[in-house]
Order: sequence, then C-alpha cells, then structure tokens
Amino acid sequence: MATVTQEKPTAFGETYANAAGALPGANEAWIDGLRQAARARLGSEGIPTPKVEAWKFTPLNAIRNTAFIPAEKADDVDVTSVPVTAALLDDAIKLVLVNGVFRPDLSDDLTSLPDGVSIDLLNDLFAQNPAALKDDLGGLAAPADSFTSALNTAFMEHGLVVRFTRTDAPAPRIHIVSIGASGAQPVAFHPRLLISADAQAAGVIVESHIGLPGQSYLSNALSEVYVGQSARLQHYTVVSEDTDAFHLGRTAVQGARDADYSSFVLSLGGNLVRRDIQAGLTEEGAHVRVDGAYALSGTQHSDITSEIKHLVPNTRSNQVVKGVLGGESRGVFQGRIYVERDAQGTDGRQLHKALLLDRGPEVDSKPELEIYADDVQCAHGAATGEMDTDHLFYLMSRGIDEKTARAMLVEGFLDDVIFEIADDGVKALIHDLVKGWLVRQSELTAGGVS
Repeated sequence: MATVTQEKPTAFGETYANAAGALPGANEAWIDGLRQAARARLGSEGIPTPKVEAWKFTPLNAIRNTAFIPAEKADDVDVTSVPVTAALLDDAIKLVLVNGVFRPDLSDDLTSLPDGVSIDLLNDLFAQNPAALKDDLGGLAAPADSFTSALNTAFMEHGLVVRFTRTDAPAPRIHIVSIGASGAQPVAFHPRLLISADAQAAGVIVESHIGLPGQSYLSNALSEVYVGQSARLQHYTVVSEDTDAFHLGRTAVQGARDADYSSFVLSLGGNLVRRDIQAGLTEEGAHVRVDGAYALSGTQHSDITSEIKHLVPNTRSNQVVKGVLGGESRGVFQGRIYVERDAQGTDGRQLHKALLLDRGPEVDSKPELEIYADDVQCAHGAATGEMDTDHLFYLMSRGIDEKTARAMLVEGFLDDVIFEIADDGVKALIHDLVKGWLVRQSELTAGGVS
C-alpha cells in the first residue's frame, strides 16, 4: 500500500517548539514521553490533507496557513472582564476557561463543592501530584490515534480533572464554559479534560465553547472519559465559537460493565468545527448514545465524526445526528460502527439526516459498518433533502407567514433528536439555543431562514 504523504505543520512552528520545554510536568519522564511521542507524530505526519481518509471532507488549509502562537504568549489579549455570555445550566457548578486557562474569578469556588464530585486543575496536578494522572492521562486518547489527539497531547498544559462519586440522586451537574479570545495575533489553546464516574455513580457535564470577536483562534479540546461499572454519565457539548474561529474537539470514552454514557453535540458557530467521538465498549452490558445536531449558514463548515467499537458481547449503541444548512455551508457526518469477532449480541444503530434550506449547501455523509460477528443487530441510514413544500403550504394555508412556517419546520426537524436528551434542563437549554439561531437567521435573511 502506498504511503499517504501529508504536509508538515506550519501553524505550530518555532514559537510552539520553544514553549514545549517550559510545560508543567516536563521533568516527569512519562509525561514528557507522551508529549515527545505526540510531537514526533506531528513532525513526521504533519497536518492531514484531504488525501487522508478521515479528513477527506474537512480540509485544514486555513489552519495550516495561520501562524498561531500559544495563547499564554499573547500579552495583548484583554480578558480582564470577559463576560460569560453562554446560556448556563441551572443548579450547575460553573467552571470558566479563557483561552484554555481556568479563571477562578469567573468560576464557582472549588473549595466548597457539593458531595459526590471532585475537581482538580490539570496544571496543578502536573506540578504537585503527577502520579494521580498516570493511570488515566493518555489512556484513551493516544497521540497515534489522531491528529487532534497528537496536537493536544504535544502542548497540553491546562485543563480540568473531574470525578463523580455520588451514587444517589440528584446527580451533580457541571457546566464548563470555554471562551476563546485573540489579540493582535491568532492564538491556539489545547484544554484537556479527564472525566470519570466511579462504579454506580452518576453525573452531568455540559461544555459550552464560545468566542469573542477579533483575530481568528484555534480551540483544540480533548476529553478522556471513563465510565465505571453501572455508572451513568451524561455529556453535552455546545459549539458556538466566533465566526472566524477554528474548533477541533475530540472525546474518547470507555464504558465498563453495564455503564451508560449519553452524549449530545450541538454545532452552531465557528468558521470550521470538527467534533470527534470514539467510544470503546469493553465490558458486557455497556451502552452509549451519541447524538448530535448542527445548524449552519454562510460558509460555515461542521464535521461530526464518530467511531463506536463493540469489543465484547452484549453491548449497545445508538446514534442520531441531524443538521440544517443554508447559504453555502458544508455539513459532514462520518460514523463508523465496529464489531469485534467475539462481540456477539451487539446492537448498534446509526442515522444521519440533513435538511437543505437553500441550493448552495453541501452535505457529505459516510456511515460505515465493520462487523466480524454474526449474531448482531446493526443498521445505518442517511438521508438529505430539501424542505417539504407540502408541509410548508399546509402551515401557510393556516395563516402562518412563510418565514415563520419555515422556522417551525426547521425547529421541528431538529426537535426530533433534541427531545431524546435525558436531562430536562439541558434539553431546554439546547432547544432555546436552536430557537435563538433561528431568530438570528430570520433577522439576517430577507427571504426566509437560510
């Protein structure tokens, strides 16, 4: 097989290389080894081109050609009074990151957390107790797994370590708000999250990724999620970055026996957004639900890519992703279900649907099944189409104007997947964000939603 060549990175050059030796934990051999392996991968393979199958539909030329500097080296970024503009989940512990760095002045007090949850700062553990990270850091997201894993691992410094231990109701809820902001030069930041739920524990995590206008920036977040035996973890991600921003995000999940992990990704804003999720079901009875929605306009690009690995018998996965596209936007869904030879009794299902609001958008959908067992129930489906004119006519015949009718149909299309969200508070939050997007599109477009 011919080797696929990739262009070497130009976006992360000398400024980044010079910063590597000053990262916390550099004197720990195993941490330095992780970073060195990641930098070696970046140096040998570079930023992937569309010749790499996993990145076929999401070109990274704009990232490659932008000279990013580490966010902490941008001394002209005004973050002294950054407003937390994202909608917040009620009764949740609020944690705010600015350019990947934890901001205690904008966050809830970490010294007075409720029972059932512990939160540590990654850079503190690097400096004071790196042994506490050794079993988990890099265990699910190795540098060799992907470009985004390698990039995050090479320069990981700041982030959060969250552990849920409570086994009775109500489950603790945490809302992480990550704010991007650039000064005179484009910046990049690489927040790392380690999330775990102990056996029979429960928890809710919401991530909101937002941005302030200015120079473009790159947010490259990576989460490693461990769900223990009979634990229940709900994990929701909202991406609404600045219009000039780039967002790369990856989540790697491992589910133990009878574990239940549910995820939802909502992509609303950003120049280019790519969210990856990889879930490994390693013990019987594990279940993952990985849903999502995207709403795009202008020239936005959104890519949701998933890989669900059924590695043992009697595991389940469900996935539904729906998107609406206007203008000249581009939506990408790549979903792969892998079933190991001995994973009999697997039940894996996947569906992607896209609604085109104009003639200009493009949708690329690539569902995959790779099955080596014979006693399984697996299915995938994909459909893309324009708005149903009969439905539109029906609403207008009831006295509803065309603009409102179109918005109602779009909202109903996305509500099918949003209403599957288990947490009522998160469901309401995401529903309101979608309605806000529709209102903004209606205000910006004279002839209807686009």
